[in-house]
Amino acid sequence: MNEVIQSFEVAEGTEFGDLIGKRAERKPLKIGLITVGFFEYWRMFPNSLKADVLHNMTLVCGKLRSHLGNVVWPGLIDTLDSAEEAGQALERERVDLIVYVAGTYCPDYMAIQALSHVRNVPVVMFNTQAENTIKLDGNYEHILCNSGLIANLQLAATFRKMGWYEDLKVVVGTLEEEAVYEEIGKYVRAYETYSSLKSMNIGVVGHVFRGMYDFEYDKTTVKGKLGPNVISIQVEHLLRQFREASDEDIRDVIESTKGRFHIVGLGEDDLWRSAKFYVALKRTMERFRLDALTLLGQHYTEEKTGTTPYLANTMLHEEGDYVVNTEGDIHGLIMMCIMNRLTGRTPTFAEWGEYDEQLNAILMVHHGYADTDYATDRSTIKVNRSPEQWGLKGQGFGFEYTLKEGVVTLGHLIADTEGYKMLIVRGRALPIPANIPCEEITAVVQLEKPVKSFLKELIKEGFAHHCIIAYGDLTEELSQIASFMKIRTCMY
Repeated sequence: MNEVIQSFEVAEGTEFGDLIGKRAERKPLKIGLITVGFFEYWRMFPNSLKADVLHNMTLVCGKLRSHLGNVVWPGLIDTLDSAEEAGQALERERVDLIVYVAGTYCPDYMAIQALSHVRNVPVVMFNTQAENTIKLDGNYEHILCNSGLIANLQLAATFRKMGWYEDLKVVVGTLEEEAVYEEIGKYVRAYETYSSLKSMNIGVVGHVFRGMYDFEYDKTTVKGKLGPNVISIQVEHLLRQFREASDEDIRDVIESTKGRFHIVGLGEDDLWRSAKFYVALKRTMERFRLDALTLLGQHYTEEKTGTTPYLANTMLHEEGDYVVNTEGDIHGLIMMCIMNRLTGRTPTFAEWGEYDEQLNAILMVHHGYADTDYATDRSTIKVNRSPEQWGLKGQGFGFEYTLKEGVVTLGHLIADTEGYKMLIVRGRALPIPANIPCEEITAVVQLEKPVKSFLKELIKEGFAHHCIIAYGDLTEELSQIASFMKIRTCMY
């Protein structure tokens, strides 16, 4: 007898009619390379021009492959037939993005012929030449070999007239200029991240914390503008996994935690409940094929389980398979997922705190969970009680440490009356010699803009009171992702 397919809400097994059977795989993009030259020139300069152009385009292909990986190059296009063949080849390969390079001037119809087969993928136009200086003794053949600018201007103008590629990405640099390939790489990573959001499943256990209107969201708008599917998970599914967590699994988590961290003022029951929550949360995410999850702790999961989710969240972030946060902050969670896809590390979830005029910095305060590799000194990490007591049995569980020095990017998403917008702030986490003893996770982030002016603008702009912190300068990639989403940016 065939198994009856049921909704994930009621099914006892692992087959659901309303969830895809497995998480979407994260596959790198397949990049198509279109290179053009002009057949008319080969007969005019038969000795070396075509060979020189082929050499240049081969160099570009090699550089792109070293930076991007999977690059499909159907060869140099120099006739309309070769343009048609190249377009068909790229269509068969189902490339995700095109890099276009002109090796000489070439009429726009050749590129149009090839691109018509892959019309729905974005295009990067790479305007290049051999050197970054004008060769004052160069002959006409040399000028032809560096005449891609003419082709690019003509093609870009044709795109405008046709209504194609309104968000055309243009990069300019020499054939061997590493910064150009790095810029293309950032664009590709941004598009790869943006594309991955469309197959992402985000779970919600509970709801947005009451009174935090800045986090309220509409699932349809989230899907339509930002990409992820938002799935409501009844708390009973989490509690079932909590009840069924095995003693052996719980003990393994406790032993690992005791071996790694200095535990202050917590009893065995506190550790047991926190470890049990980790087992339950991970199994819930596995069961429903989630990529990320936000839950309401205050007077909800904390009251029902007697503990905080902070050990669970920290361990999941360190393991790297799932992204989680609290207070029902869906928009913050999506920003965390974006930063995670860009860097390979789960960023930190924080709140804006007090400012310091002398340091031109802001104190960021966080509710006791993050990847502990971000600590200034892992040996000084404390595991202590949760300072906010929301329906707990015992002390709860939290971490105390201050984040290490380094360039950071701060961000968040919010929807206002004009639609979505993304906050993007570049700063630097300052070295703090001793952990701030507030029983939570902290960072002191120095800004580039005067701190009081920044705060005036931040408050007036109306961004959420949470903030996501990732290490590294992600300003270019985040700005590009916002462009793909067609949402506004507020960049500092």
